[in-house]
Amino acid sequence: MRGNGLAEAGSTGRLFSTWVRNSAMACALALAALTAHAVSAPDAVAAEMADPTKPDPSIKGQPNEASGEDLYQRGFYPEALAEWKRAVEVNKDAGAAFRLGEEYFDAKVVERNVGEALKYFTLGAQWGDMRAQMDLATMFDKGWGVPQDLAQAAKWYEASAKQGQPSAQYNIATMYEEGIGVPQDNVRAYMYYQLAIEGGFPQFAAEAIGKLSAVMKPAEIKEATKLVRTFKPLTREESAKEIEAASGGAAD
Repeated sequence: MRGNGLAEAGSTGRLFSTWVRNSAMACALALAALTAHAVSAPDAVAAEMADPTKPDPSIKGQPNEASGEDLYQRGFYPEALAEWKRAVEVNKDAGAAFRLGEEYFDAKVVERNVGEALKYFTLGAQWGDMRAQMDLATMFDKGWGVPQDLAQAAKWYEASAKQGQPSAQYNIATMYEEGIGVPQDNVRAYMYYQLAIEGGFPQFAAEAIGKLSAVMKPAEIKEATKLVRTFKPLTREESAKEIEAASGGAAD
């Protein structure tokens, strides 16, 4: 979604990149690989030959993101979307909701429908998927399908950042540094920049933290460093519970 890769940042200084797209595919493939082999290879082949438009029956928990991904990777796109929709409706599968949002936004196999993308990104974000949280934040940040709302953008960037998503950590750091969408807070900005660097995303964060540290007091840097050392990423389930609690239990 949104840009020409990690080498470029938006005019705001925040990132709108294809990182999430590549990460989504990698995560989905890894999930499928971990869950798809409860039967032997000959059995799986036989099952696929019996009805190739059905997901591998060995994938646990289906309908889910992985069972839809299995169909998608074999080129059964309508069936994959239908599987993800069943996963959302039956199992409230956050990853499946993210994949639906991704497909409706990117328009690779269906017509673009920003309203549907927003719907599914919202569900995935509320249910704790950090990719959906990142993308929903971007939609609020850019005003795509919704009125621009930087407070909502910050909320969802931080939700994703709390799960350890490095580009979301960078984005929320810029917002804390500038006081955009959140109260200005150099300590939290420094923390998230450092976490982004340690998470494997130093390209912009290293330069940003260097400039920020030049205007911070030693005690502030010490406090921020302590926060980095004690940071523990939330799980998807913990994120969903935190979001539900913050909304007064209104998350569906």
